Amino acid sequence: MHTEPAGDDDLDACETVWLAALAARDGHEPAAGTAERFRTKARAQRVALRALREASGDGGADPRLLGFGLVTAPGTGYPTDPPDAAYLALLAVDPAEQGRGGGGRLLDDLTDDARAAGHDRLVLHVLRENGGAVALYRSRGWAPWGEPLAHALTGQATQTFVLGA
Repeated sequence: MHTEPAGDDDLDACETVWLAALAARDGHEPAAGTAERFRTKARAQRVALRALREASGDGGADPRLLGFGLVTAPGTGYPTDPPDAAYLALLAVDPAEQGRGGGGRLLDDLTDDARAAGHDRLVLHVLRENGGAVALYRSRGWAPWGEPLAHALTGQATQTFVLGA
């Protein structure tokens, strides 16, 4: 598997992966409004959109999308976020592909993309109970920042993490 820059033509597949990943994580269908929230984030000023794809040895059509990540401009996350930080708005891997390093590849490449675009500081929000995601972020140097917040749709405790100065 590999990552590559993605575009608007990938957004439908990204949304499908996002909803499947949330359903697998939570054990039930995503909360009402989740698909619209995805589309709102996807329309925000974009810093980077990256696709995780299966390796293709035949040089044919684009291989299947296994995951994706989206970084948006500073100020597109929560009002309490550091104002200079680009926002890792979405990161998801197809549930059947989780645990194979794809999330880490996406995170590393998105971080590189944001830095190449001039953003040395990044911010994200993660459900506190999502131990796998929290461990991934910590392993890449992200640190908790501020007090937990209520998730906009579910009210679950969400922790802000920051990477960079």
